[in-house]
Amino acid sequence: MSQSHAEASSSTHLQSNGHLTEDEASLYDRQIRLWGLEAQNRRVATMRSSTVLILNLRGLAHETIKNLVLAGIGRLIVADDSDVSEEDLSTGFLFREEQGAVGQNRTKAALPQISSLNPLVSLTTFETLSPFVGGSERDIVDLLRKEKVDVVVACDLPKAQLQIIDGASRKAGTMFYAAGTYGFYGYVFADLGESYEFVYNQRPTPENPSPGLAKKTLSYSSFTQALSPTNWGKPAKEAEAGGSPYRGLTKNETKNAAPGVILGLLALWEYEQKNGNLPSGGEGQISEMTEIADRLRVELGVNSKVVPSVEKDMIEHLASHSTHFFPPTLAVLGGLLAQDVLRALSRKDRPIVNLLSVDTMGGVGVVGRWAMGDGVDA
Repeated sequence: MSQSHAEASSSTHLQSNGHLTEDEASLYDRQIRLWGLEAQNRRVATMRSSTVLILNLRGLAHETIKNLVLAGIGRLIVADDSDVSEEDLSTGFLFREEQGAVGQNRTKAALPQISSLNPLVSLTTFETLSPFVGGSERDIVDLLRKEKVDVVVACDLPKAQLQIIDGASRKAGTMFYAAGTYGFYGYVFADLGESYEFVYNQRPTPENPSPGLAKKTLSYSSFTQALSPTNWGKPAKEAEAGGSPYRGLTKNETKNAAPGVILGLLALWEYEQKNGNLPSGGEGQISEMTEIADRLRVELGVNSKVVPSVEKDMIEHLASHSTHFFPPTLAVLGGLLAQDVLRALSRKDRPIVNLLSVDTMGGVGVVGRWAMGDGVDA
């Protein structure tokens, strides 16, 4: 496995007692004023010991990296095997033309900008996507364990590749996120493992106005398990495994679930797997995606009185702009993705469970539970 490593880390010595150094106090002044010094001490102690791996440095990864680095994670690994193109300059702010980015490996070109965001974060670059693309599951597991990766974030990769990476991440005990954007639309999928424990603030009641914190354990489904058509003929709550998150919902429940975007994304992934590439907007491609989405609508048992057919404009947009990057979508989804990664690392408050879909033009974001139970209260 050919890898190129570049390291950039602060010369400041972080205190081992869990307290902020002077440099950290200066850098995180806004957070200290917002949350208080004690809370920020706990937060930084968790973040500074965490390692996050980002795969594929396209536009969404740039926004995600910005938010993670500014939050103060301990170590960031970025991996990409492609060189910066002219097109890349318009899809991400980590590449600077005046610095000669075009023609450089994306990770090398992005390194100065990432470091300038927060010099306290240790940075490592891999100028390859191997073994995550083209390698074996065993090699992926070995690398994740060797680098002590806490979270893998795979951006804008094909569904088949995401399934492989997630399977290896589960075996390595590494939390996994998949995310991507297609024009105005995007998604975030979370697999935080078979037993993910977190704490959350209970809602006050008249009987208990100050309930305090509670623990909960969730068993996440893998990317393959969650999106497999297993038992789609049954509502998810009645199926031992799988099931449809839409079957059996009332009109109002279906409206709140907003299945339209997910149907479009599932159709897009199926089209890509079948044809080997994303559509480019041809009439035949739009027709094929429409047929796929309508079939999925029926298979998932979506309430036909609410969604009698898939939205034509959405399918046309996905078919025509699936390879285009829309800055507002990148900013919104990158912020949500980074926020959830930080939440998962801190194990404070409920993370995404387990598939978030976003329509930035419609201003809609919906989280759907795919092949997952309600979890167990501790």
